[in-house]
Amino acid sequence: MKNVLSEITDIVSDPYAFVGSVRERTGKKVIGCFPMHVPEELVHAAGMLPVVIWRSNEAVTWGHAHVPPYDCGITRSFVDDAVRGRLPFMDGMVFHVRQCLQAGEFPYIMERNVKPAYQKNLYLPALYAGDAIKDFTITELEVFKTSLEEFSGNKITDENLKKSIEIYNLNRSLLERVYEIRREKPEILKAKEMMQIVWSSMLMPKEDHNKILTELVSAMEAKEVIPDKTRIRVIPVGGLCQTIQTDILDLIEDLGMIIPDDDLYMGSRYFANKVSLDGDPVDALAKRYLTRSPLCPTKGVWDIHWGDEAIKKMKDNNAKGIISVVIKYCPPHACYYPDFKSKMDKEGINEIMIQVEHEIISLESVKTRLQTFVEIMGGV
Repeated sequence: MKNVLSEITDIVSDPYAFVGSVRERTGKKVIGCFPMHVPEELVHAAGMLPVVIWRSNEAVTWGHAHVPPYDCGITRSFVDDAVRGRLPFMDGMVFHVRQCLQAGEFPYIMERNVKPAYQKNLYLPALYAGDAIKDFTITELEVFKTSLEEFSGNKITDENLKKSIEIYNLNRSLLERVYEIRREKPEILKAKEMMQIVWSSMLMPKEDHNKILTELVSAMEAKEVIPDKTRIRVIPVGGLCQTIQTDILDLIEDLGMIIPDDDLYMGSRYFANKVSLDGDPVDALAKRYLTRSPLCPTKGVWDIHWGDEAIKKMKDNNAKGIISVVIKYCPPHACYYPDFKSKMDKEGINEIMIQVEHEIISLESVKTRLQTFVEIMGGV
């Protein structure tokens, strides 16, 4: 278990070197997929390596000349990486341009300054009722599929697409098993280790990740831990599109809290919902996108409440509170949060909002607020 976690830490500590080495080793073209809804299986079935676009661990420099300072961290950071020439291994990029304001402008900044060999703007609709939305989604995915075939030179057959779906579904099953074990004995993994496990899945070939997850699951099942009943269980919610600073995750645990489960993108949201292997595989990919749970503000679903899902997850894990992780300048989450907060207050749920930013933030102020939160929940 220790060796697997060490390998994963090495990968996410320098994703540039890792993805570049995979490209060199396999000879496969690398396609960066803007989080959160690009169907990676189509890229995989075209014989290329899909990786989820990430936020770097460095402050933005040259990027300030190309992107507004009020854009979210992943947008500013990735544009900065691109114009600084840090992404020579990335042969193409795919952007889901409807999910937020920044995602809509992102591809045009790239096109003007550092256009890759392949660039696709994917438009997946908001989830309104009616067959028209499903038909539109399927058509958009078919267009995406054709563009991948043209760029890769490989035909995406139903057979190889279903094979890719099987590989991705196995990865989802293994990640879910890791989460099941963590829910049973949350002391087994630190919060940052769990985030790194999911993040590594976004960077590695899924076949390779499935192998190390199989090893990790086996080690986790065999490992015995001593339950720590003094720690207060909390559920982090949000963190759309990007990683959370590990310092904040460590701080949550240092203050006597423990995380048995989460509702984060770099967490349970990434692998939620398998793709059906019955029928047409493109239809099945569309159906996964059109699934309304877990609720996501970027999908435009307003007739069900994110708060209900978060409260259920909290109760299922015997948690005492919810920590809302809001990425600074994230329009979908920021617009949705007032309703979420209102729901928490109405239901009498202990909840606190922590706003995070790409650059270094004051951990002292975060620490003070979290200490107060612990006291409210009945901790020491």
